[in-house]
Amino acid sequence: MKKKLILNMESIIKLSLILILTIFGCESDKITGKDSNIDCAGIVDGSSFEDNCGVCDDDPTNDCEKDCAEVWGGSNICGCTDSTAINFDSNATFDDGSCDTSITMTSFVMNLLPENDCASSIDIKQTEDGGYIVAGCKEDKAWLMKTDLYGNKEWEKSYNLGDYWGNRTVIQTSDGGYLFAGWEGAIKTDSNGNQLWKKSGTPGSGQNPYYEDVIEHSNGNFYFVGGPVVDRDNYSKGGQALLVKMSPEGSVLKTKFYGGNCEDDLFRSIIESNDGKLIMVGEKGHGNQSFPCSFDFRFYKDIYIVKTNLNGGVVFQKTYGGKFLEKGMDIVSKGNGDGYMVLGQQCKHRYDIFSCGPITKVMILDIDENGNNLDQTFLGGLKFYEFGTPMALANTSNDGYVFATNPRNGGNVWLYKWGDYENNLNLKISPGGFGGESIEKTLDNGFIISTGGGTVLKTNSQLLY
Repeated sequence: MKKKLILNMESIIKLSLILILTIFGCESDKITGKDSNIDCAGIVDGSSFEDNCGVCDDDPTNDCEKDCAEVWGGSNICGCTDSTAINFDSNATFDDGSCDTSITMTSFVMNLLPENDCASSIDIKQTEDGGYIVAGCKEDKAWLMKTDLYGNKEWEKSYNLGDYWGNRTVIQTSDGGYLFAGWEGAIKTDSNGNQLWKKSGTPGSGQNPYYEDVIEHSNGNFYFVGGPVVDRDNYSKGGQALLVKMSPEGSVLKTKFYGGNCEDDLFRSIIESNDGKLIMVGEKGHGNQSFPCSFDFRFYKDIYIVKTNLNGGVVFQKTYGGKFLEKGMDIVSKGNGDGYMVLGQQCKHRYDIFSCGPITKVMILDIDENGNNLDQTFLGGLKFYEFGTPMALANTSNDGYVFATNPRNGGNVWLYKWGDYENNLNLKISPGGFGGESIEKTLDNGFIISTGGGTVLKTNSQLLY
């Protein structure tokens, strides 16, 4: 009995201890639970939290976000990664499904010397059907060739207009036909290359017009530029830069001359200005030290830019350069529609005209609508030609610019592309031919380029072929 009582007492004591520990444990849990509101930084009642990228802080403004590919904290650049699409983005790291493959991408190299047998310089433009029209000369006559999208010949025709040397250009007109302009005159054809009319010589003069460029203005008329030509009404001046306005039927509506008193003023390029007028770029002679005009007139020039109304009345005319040699070769409107980019060349020969070989540079002008110089860039390494190194400038699909010309070394064709939204490129290649007679953006956002030596080059948007 006594032993049984002792066992009961031990059981009661054990049970009591268990109850005490249980109660104490519960109270401890309550205390721990109360004090356990610790944030990710280990601070009790702190306000820091961990975002989806594992970053712990108390600043909600820098929380991790998804990039365009839905990756938390990612840095993907979304765009089209298909190099065969017209909107291919070489900077894109994630394909967002935006690729446009509705237009066929092409690239090729074409040698036209067998057809274009009397001059190495040619011009090429894309046509509304996706093919190309080429201007050259054959058997000392003006010559056109139409190709398909891949550069395969569809037809060619020669015309009774002398064309044995110098530059020539061609455009497709709004009626589907073509307009050829060269050093001896102009020819208008229908869409099959059949001649509709011809205008030889400078209007009112027996001189060659030396046309370098032509546009069809939005008003329907054609505007040709060239020179140098002597103004028969002002023999006191030397060769002048020339502007000729013609109707769609070939009637001469206006002939205007521009320049100074020195020889060899001329226009190389013309475009419709952003406000619907005309703007032209070329070169204008100036003096040599104490001489008002230099005997070596091709070595003493400035870039010459003239803006006119639609009948040739001057809005402004300005020169850009120094005491030595600058030439303006091409002009395009800026992507924002406020001003122009001008491509030219400079040789600062310091009165030694034989020193231009190793020192000639590419000169790029950024001007506003009134011709004010906003910026200028110089790139060394341009090959020098006394008559002017061929150069051509075009806009890109990303509001940038690209030029083609002849480098001094490293290749035979220099392609340079730049812009705020562009994949900038500086390429010197040898595809055949040399230099850059013309360059134009194509429907697939690539470029069609004509070179000296009769070679045509079709590239993609990244200048690959």
